[in-house]
Amino acid sequence: MIRKIKSLFKQLNNLSPAAKASVWFVISNVALKGMSFITTPIFTRLMAVEDYGATSVFVSWEGVISIFATLSLAGGVYNVAQTKYEDDIKAYTSSMISLTFVASLLVYTAGIIFNIYVPQVFELNTAYLLFMWVQTFTNAVISFWLMRRRFLYDYKSVIAYTFANALLSPTIAIIAILLFPNQAAYAKIIGAGVLGIVFGLVLCVYSYVQGKKVYSGKYWGYALKFNLPLIPHYLSSNLLHSSDKLMINAMVGTAQAGIYGIAHSITGLMSIITQAINYALIPYTLQSIKAKNYKGLKNTISGCTALVAVVCIGVMLFAREGILIFATKEYLDAVWFIPPLTMATLFSFIYGIVGNIMFYYEKTWQMSVITICCAVVNLVTNYFGIKYFGYIAAGYTTLLCAAIQMISYYFVVKHYEKRLKEIIDLKAFFAIIVVYLGFAVYSMIFTYNFWARIGLLAVIFSLIVIFHKKIIKLFKSMKKKEIENEKS
Repeated sequence: MIRKIKSLFKQLNNLSPAAKASVWFVISNVALKGMSFITTPIFTRLMAVEDYGATSVFVSWEGVISIFATLSLAGGVYNVAQTKYEDDIKAYTSSMISLTFVASLLVYTAGIIFNIYVPQVFELNTAYLLFMWVQTFTNAVISFWLMRRRFLYDYKSVIAYTFANALLSPTIAIIAILLFPNQAAYAKIIGAGVLGIVFGLVLCVYSYVQGKKVYSGKYWGYALKFNLPLIPHYLSSNLLHSSDKLMINAMVGTAQAGIYGIAHSITGLMSIITQAINYALIPYTLQSIKAKNYKGLKNTISGCTALVAVVCIGVMLFAREGILIFATKEYLDAVWFIPPLTMATLFSFIYGIVGNIMFYYEKTWQMSVITICCAVVNLVTNYFGIKYFGYIAAGYTTLLCAAIQMISYYFVVKHYEKRLKEIIDLKAFFAIIVVYLGFAVYSMIFTYNFWARIGLLAVIFSLIVIFHKKIIKLFKSMKKKEIENEKS
């Protein structure tokens, strides 16, 4: 067993920096989500329902306000800037921290004044909003640091921070609740956030020492021009991810919203993997386009898409068992949402890759227009779909919008990147989608037949074993051609 573990780590070390980073980012994200699953039952038992509800409201509002307060400057624009201003990235980073501070100060000042006169909107007192401001700003500073570490494939630093934060933050929050049970909501929020605030402030000082630039008209102008058109995109993305449950709850009932919520949670776990892979692909994609290394990028994207499809198929085939792990048999109807939602996840991964190319060419307003249109389509199709076909329609409207977003992104990027066919292998994508559809039909037919699904996997595994030499030979041939193309 020890020898096998050593062999596994040896194989991992032999991977390319991008592949190695992807693996470790997946591991760190799974650990972070896993800790959240473990600690949630602890918090619900230590806190009164009202206190836990207050923390949920705090988190929800922070997610919305932070879009305006940070302008999402540590997102797509920062990834592009790391390629565009790579020789002066330290100065760019420190100036972005200043811009984030100014934006957050203005937004939260306006929010606090508004809350004093209309407190029923936020349903949070001023103390919560003040703490939210500090946490939002320091989280943004940490995000700059994390994005830079990911861009450099420095997965060790990311892993160290992720595991430390995943372990220490909930531990401090639990201790704080035990010490101040009469102020459990404050204790959880402050306890969970204090470590990040301290680390963020340390990084802030470090970034200013390294960058030596508080203000840059050039960098501020570039970032605002790039990111302001993306604010509607980020808001619409939030709407796309939340409107289904809200509309089912309003039009059908709370129980049905809960059933859909379970399906959404299960498929949402796949976003851990897709997000981690995409994080690792972002620097590789931008650097490859800049160096015109299209062939290597094309094979990497196709391989990652196939990997995501395999994960989606696995979740889909054993969705019924997954639901019984996450919930009780009363939620088993959620199984019918899994095929469209997993396919939507696959499409989301694909349009995320194409979106990285769109970021490279700085076509942000087009991205916002597409996302807004998809959000509107989602609301309209949800309304009529749920009304005439029942709440099962919500899964398919999500799939429809993901398909529209993927196709729209592709045609916009195609207009600016004339060699897009050398980056995106349409034949491979089409083959993956067709195979996925075959598995989707099979999984729905044999939803209640566990052994039929196991039998299918056994057949596939047997074919891989029988033809493993030919498969290895094919991959070696593809790798050889890739190296020859890069040399030429």
